[in-house]
Amino acid sequence: MLVDCRPPFAMSIGSPRLFSEGVTHLPDVKDPDVLTVFKDLMAASWDEIPDTVIHDAKKALSKKTDDKSGQEALANVFRAAEAAEEFGGMLVSLRMAIDDSVGLSGEDVKPLSEEFVNALRTAYQRYTAYLDSFGPDEVYLHKKVETELGTKMIHLKMRCAGIGSEWGKITVLGTSGLSGSYVEQRA
Repeated sequence: MLVDCRPPFAMSIGSPRLFSEGVTHLPDVKDPDVLTVFKDLMAASWDEIPDTVIHDAKKALSKKTDDKSGQEALANVFRAAEAAEEFGGMLVSLRMAIDDSVGLSGEDVKPLSEEFVNALRTAYQRYTAYLDSFGPDEVYLHKKVETELGTKMIHLKMRCAGIGSEWGKITVLGTSGLSGSYVEQRA
């Protein structure tokens, strides 16, 4: 069903802006157990995935069900969560090493060593390559990964002057937007 969302006074102005009801940007997961774990994983912080969510995900992935596409969607999210957790840890370690090098308040500011420059370049390349690897049907996963890792990338960017202009493309998406809030969708 399409709904006309224009205010009453604008009904005769221009073409109508229509929104579709019932459109979801998440995969269609039919198995309720798999869906619950999928939503729990999407709602959890991927800085350190809770052990209960990991346990539930492994259980749902090994479950016999007719919803193979739902299990595959859960497997994709689980792999992305584990990868983001590991990569995020590396980004935090890199930022801490930079902080140690220049001092927490910048009291020992100096040009970054070649080692740090190469590490930053590699981190950026891997980050963008990973985001580019998501297909058009995985927008929800792209958004979640960008939200989880984007903040850490921006923290690196804020600690370093003179890094490449490509770092300006890094954004941090909020938890609500076109796909809706993952926390809201969990309920």
